[in-house]
Formats: sequence, C-alpha cells, structure tokens
Amino acid sequence: MTAVSSATAAAVVLVGGCGGDGGAGAGAGSGASAGASASGKPAEAPAKGAPAKDAQAKGTLVERAAGSWKSIGTPGDDTLDTLTVTGGKLTAKGAKLSCTGTIAPEPEKDGKETASVTLTCEGGKDGGRGPGHLQVKPDGSALYIDYDGPKGGWGGPTDSYRRG
Repeated sequence: MTAVSSATAAAVVLVGGCGGDGGAGAGAGSGASAGASASGKPAEAPAKGAPAKDAQAKGTLVERAAGSWKSIGTPGDDTLDTLTVTGGKLTAKGAKLSCTGTIAPEPEKDGKETASVTLTCEGGKDGGRGPGHLQVKPDGSALYIDYDGPKGGWGGPTDSYRRG
C-alpha cells in the first residue's frame, strides 16, 4: 500500500467514527444493538411526564395537546409562561397570573380539528383571556390558543407554546 492510500484509508476510518450524537448515550455500553432502532439510530425515550412521540403526532387534538408547554413569548406580568394539559384540563402559570380551564373538542371547521378552551384566571389582569380555541400542530410540537376577547371587540390575545 502506498503512503497516499494509507492516508486515505486512515481518513476513512476517522471520518467513519465522527458524526456522533453529541455524546448522548455515552457510557451506555458498547453493544451496537443497545438502545438502537431498526435504522441503527439510538431510540428516543419520551421525557418524564410527556406523551410518547407518536401520541404527539397522532390521536385527537386533546390527546396531542397533552403534556407540558413553554411560551414562545416574552415573559411579563400578564403572560402565561407555562401550560400543562392533562385529560382535557389545563393549568397555565405566569409571573403573576395563574389560570385553570377546560378543553372541549368541537366539530371540524374547514377540515381542521378544533377545540374550545375556557379559562379562569387569578392574580392579575387576564388580558382578555377566557373563552377561546385551541390548535395543535399536526406533529404535536407546538400549540396556540386564540382567545375570543370581549364581545363586540376585535378578539383577544393569542398564547403560543412549544413543548417544554
């Protein structure tokens, strides 16, 4: 073997060992099948208290909404920074504001699933929250609540969340 082909072979071996997962799973054993899926990639375990990934992408709107969420907005006195949905009930908390409520599925609108949300808030100004509508991205990675706002008005606020 020449010096050039030896260097090429060494580079192939080095590159073949690169591209890891950032150290995730280090110390989990050296077996090739330990924690690996059929594609050879490590299997992902759902976060504690979070529904399985396929439940996040499948199931009813209320089932896809289940879990813990963090607001994508800037925190403030009248924001809801975290949201927890369990079995059609929700709890949302912010710096001063705390809300509880329910989610009720509604008939599809324009081919999209929707659910009504009713919140009751304490500890600060609710900012027009109360009755509203819940939407969840089809893959279950994000949701938003669009509130109706005061009667005769232009509508209320929208709270947007990503999985927490």
